[in-house]
Amino acid sequence: MKLKGYIVALLLLTGVLNSAAVVTRDSNSAISDSLYSCLEKATTPSDSLVIMGNLFDVLPRDTGTEVGREMFDVANRAGDSSAALSMLRNLANRYMRNDSMLVELYNLTLRYTDEKTTSHDPGTIKAKADELMETRTFIRLTRNMHQARYADEEKRDELLHDLLRTNTLTPPSNLYDQIVLVHAMCTLLVQMGSNELLASYIDSLGKLIDQLPQSAISLRNAFNVHAAVIYADNGQYEKSMQSDLKMLKGIEDLEAMYRKNGRPFRNFDANRYLIYCRFLSNFPMLAPHEVEKYYNLAKELVDRDFTSSETYAQFPAPEIYYNLAYKNYGKALGYIKKALANPYADFHRRKLLKYEIECAEAVGDSQTLLEASREYNKLLEKHIAERLDEKYRELQIVYDTYDMRNNYNRLQMEKQTSEAKLMRSIMIISIAAVVVLLILVIILFRLNRGKRALVQTLDESNKALRTESENLEKSRKELLQARDMAQKANNLKSDFIKNMSYEVNAPLKAINEYSKLIVDCADASNRKYLERFTSLVELNSELLTTIVEDVLHISELDSASMPVHNRSTDLRSLCTAVLDGVRHRVNPGVALQFDTASPAISLFTDPQRVHQILLNLLTNAAKFTPSGSITLGYKVENDKVVFCVTDTGIGIKADKKDVIFDRFVKLDKQTQGSGLGLTISRMIARMLGGDVELDTSYNRGARFIFTLPKK
Repeated sequence: MKLKGYIVALLLLTGVLNSAAVVTRDSNSAISDSLYSCLEKATTPSDSLVIMGNLFDVLPRDTGTEVGREMFDVANRAGDSSAALSMLRNLANRYMRNDSMLVELYNLTLRYTDEKTTSHDPGTIKAKADELMETRTFIRLTRNMHQARYADEEKRDELLHDLLRTNTLTPPSNLYDQIVLVHAMCTLLVQMGSNELLASYIDSLGKLIDQLPQSAISLRNAFNVHAAVIYADNGQYEKSMQSDLKMLKGIEDLEAMYRKNGRPFRNFDANRYLIYCRFLSNFPMLAPHEVEKYYNLAKELVDRDFTSSETYAQFPAPEIYYNLAYKNYGKALGYIKKALANPYADFHRRKLLKYEIECAEAVGDSQTLLEASREYNKLLEKHIAERLDEKYRELQIVYDTYDMRNNYNRLQMEKQTSEAKLMRSIMIISIAAVVVLLILVIILFRLNRGKRALVQTLDESNKALRTESENLEKSRKELLQARDMAQKANNLKSDFIKNMSYEVNAPLKAINEYSKLIVDCADASNRKYLERFTSLVELNSELLTTIVEDVLHISELDSASMPVHNRSTDLRSLCTAVLDGVRHRVNPGVALQFDTASPAISLFTDPQRVHQILLNLLTNAAKFTPSGSITLGYKVENDKVVFCVTDTGIGIKADKKDVIFDRFVKLDKQTQGSGLGLTISRMIARMLGGDVELDTSYNRGARFIFTLPKK
């Protein structure tokens, strides 16, 4: 109730201000202060909407624009999409010079669907959809004006040709898209000065605007403003006045709508003033009572509207046209000189100079007549040159349009010819298809005759298939049983290998220990003789142990049961231990060495498995290196560690680089071993994420490369 009281007080204040017949910036400031006081009392978004709308109307442009953006958010919170869309249209007018803001406003309309309403009434749904399309189209039209005004001449030509091509070849089917397309061409033609072609497109745009719903007031007003100016510049004064009269009617409709929505401060007086001035500029066509009417209306607006009074101060158009209409050349000349001294009138300069010459000649002011004539002649020459250029460009546009249409018609004829050929082909194919169908019918008829025999044959085949199916099922069961038995046998084999490995290890250790004990118990004369046999026993026991362990490892790898225990491992210590473990197997005179260039690093891996791989590689090198050297080293390459075991032995042929990793493969049959060492090494390396391979580029012996991931 308090909020309503504040609004009533504001309306009374409005009445007082209007009764004074002058709306100044000070009065607007008083109104805005009162509105801010009311806004502080508002408790809901709906209560705030009317107050913010009035603030938008009375505040200065920049401040009011910020309030408008806030009002849009408040309207959305209040669920009033109509108020939100109306504000977007108002903001589009404010941001006409800012294309990025216009894009942002258009994107805001995409939040709404074409049927964003809780009503189930078809009329309400259609009204909401129409208002949404009106808002989107209005913003797009505003972007058209921005693009035409601020693009350079080359860009305008490019845009116009693209639009003409679209309009000629693939015109849009949607009414709103058609309006945007034709309006874009009109705005570009305005900047290019193609008056006659522009007038024809304005007529086309007017016909499209007439098809809009009656509620699309903003689009109609936008069109009428442009049409009035364009028709006036093109000398079509009657059409210009008709557009202005429609604009006045649109302003009245807008004012009624705003008053109905509680916004009495919405002021269109500045728009009315420009329309009345445009009416007066057509004074040769006006009757005296019409001149008096529009002059008085314009003067009333100058007296009560701040914007109109500012415009009047810079360009007193009502006085100029009024005095010219009544041939008061002396007064008219004074006002014309005042207007020409102001840059605001540059747009009308040529027309004003013409009137100045007429007035100076009438009052006998030869000095003014001479100066005005000189300037007018210069402007006229420039205008004629511009008109010639405009005519040339207009003819070029017409020619391009004709050429595009001609090409389009040619393509249409080619399309029709192709379609006719296609129809003939379709007919031929159809006839052929009918013939084929007849043949198929005949064949099917004949096949049907053997149907019964076929059915009988199928029954017999079904019986045979059932018998075969039973046999297959029986075979499947037998195969499953055989598979289970094979699996069981494989498990028994694995268990046997494990048991045998453990059982053989104990006797071998006992043999080694007792052979050493025999040597220790013998006297000095026999000890040297027995030590030679003991070393042979230890060597063969170690060989047998290696064979048993290899078989055991192969079994574990095949069954994927070999355990892996990763931990941080110092590679230098590991390599030293491996070298010590294989040193007794190296032939006399062979140098077993470690590459000291190997970096001191730690690797997170299973040291036992790495030791096993390196031991196998070094053992092989010891077997086949009668003289020279065996070198173990490693280096870090990118994200992996690369071990190298290099010897100067008999070497391995390059074509055997893959064969040597097969199970039980021995290139030298006389050499001791089971042929499993390299196989096991590669399998363990791959289990650790690496690999073992032969370096075929090395030819002074053999070199094996063992890689492991660094992480």
